Amino acid sequence: MPMPVKDWNFETSNRLLWEHRKLMHDGLQAKAERDFSKLNSDQKYAYTVIIDSVLNDTGKVFFLNDPAGTGKMFVYNTIVAKIRSEGQIVVMVASSGIASLLLTGDRTAHSTFKIPFDVMDDTVCGFKKNSNHAELFRKTKLIVWDEVPMQHRFCIEAVDRSLQDIMENNKPFGGITVVLGGDFKQTLPVVPKGTREQIVGASLRNLNLWSQVEVLSLVKNMRLDSSDPENIKFAEYLIKVYFLIKSFIQFDFINFFNKLYILILYFQVGTNPEEKVQVPENFTRCKDAMELISKVYPDLNVKEKLTQQYLEERSILSARNDDVSALNGSTINLFLGELYEFLAADKVIEEDIEVENRGNQIASENLNSLDLPSLPRFNLQLKIGCPIMLLRNLQPRDGLCNGTRLMVVSCGTRVIEAKILNGSHAGDLVFIPRISLIPTVTETPFPMARRQFPVRLAFAMIINKSQGQSVRYVGIDLRNPVFSHGQLYVAFSRCTSSDRISVLLPNDNDNTTTNVVYPEVLL
Repeated sequence: MPMPVKDWNFETSNRLLWEHRKLMHDGLQAKAERDFSKLNSDQKYAYTVIIDSVLNDTGKVFFLNDPAGTGKMFVYNTIVAKIRSEGQIVVMVASSGIASLLLTGDRTAHSTFKIPFDVMDDTVCGFKKNSNHAELFRKTKLIVWDEVPMQHRFCIEAVDRSLQDIMENNKPFGGITVVLGGDFKQTLPVVPKGTREQIVGASLRNLNLWSQVEVLSLVKNMRLDSSDPENIKFAEYLIKVYFLIKSFIQFDFINFFNKLYILILYFQVGTNPEEKVQVPENFTRCKDAMELISKVYPDLNVKEKLTQQYLEERSILSARNDDVSALNGSTINLFLGELYEFLAADKVIEEDIEVENRGNQIASENLNSLDLPSLPRFNLQLKIGCPIMLLRNLQPRDGLCNGTRLMVVSCGTRVIEAKILNGSHAGDLVFIPRISLIPTVTETPFPMARRQFPVRLAFAMIINKSQGQSVRYVGIDLRNPVFSHGQLYVAFSRCTSSDRISVLLPNDNDNTTTNVVYPEVLL
């Protein structure tokens, strides 16, 4: 047999480096040049300054301010194709599982940087100087981190602290060029039972190195068809939702006094975090939940139409978990097929061994009745072909992230076979086992575990979970109005066209809804 010509032990000794080198291929240079010619002026400027920082090793930190539909993902991919065509390693991550599925590599920030779940102001990441992760980051030229404004600032500071340590460099992120992307108009970090001050304090704007971040902005909305007057009007409406001023766009910016008047009016209105906004007339108004379901999911009783594409391009959004559970329950009853029921096994985790029979103090019926957002339901009801959402990071590199949407293919006693609906792994068949899940300490007054399939029905989802994805048909349940910054903007901007949005408002409503904006976090 011929002798090997490569040192394969060296090539495969670090699995993480090997995975990133697999992303480099001969066609990247041509792809980068082709995509660069399609960029608009704002996108080209962002591309140029980021590439310049990487190639000259200046180690700058950028924030790409990218409102919904401005083509940030296209800019990311063009930049990454150029850097990888030069043989350099790029690490791409996102703050949420759904957003990570749109990136090459399908990784969340927590899984890539080993960020602890409970972060403090002095937290460091969970990798050591001599680990494979440290070796990967030493060879990394660019880090792209998408949807950062929804991440707690302690997470970014932990990564900065750890990279400075392993690189032995006091520059931000150890001298690696970093692109933080996102939109401050969208949802902020979730602080359980947190006040407005705590939520604002956890946002990226209060990052300890924010003064060293160079802000790049994308303005033109590429998602909405600019040839359609209704879509142009909808894009302007999204800006009004952002600024809380219904007549903001009508002022003349050339006149200095008008500028001053707008500024004063903005801060007068902006200090009030809640403002009623008019729902656009071209949105389809629904009378009840069943009509909303039928508008977004028509022909649920026609088996031939229930395809992967049908489920992929539809979603119902709501601000509250209870409303989402009710919508999913109503929709699964309309869905064709045999109903499969999976019962979980709940138990209390005994922490204090000196307390006898602690588990007996809490009846199993009480545990079974708990419907916590981070856990699957005790009585999980599924049908073949229905959409589900994964609740844990099972295998991020294979597309199984927290938030991944899948379609059920078959149901077994110990495993569910499903097909991934979105991301670079769309269409892949995967198996989901039963696992033991533990809720966060803030959700229950006592530690417990639930053994169940880590999935929930995904006909409807909460607005926060939908951030980072776009669909063709959106239904928005506003019977209970939004309650945190950016939720309304995220809900309205998930659809690629304004005439495919259906809304459900209270029966006695005058076609208005509450908008919540914290002006102090906006750029």
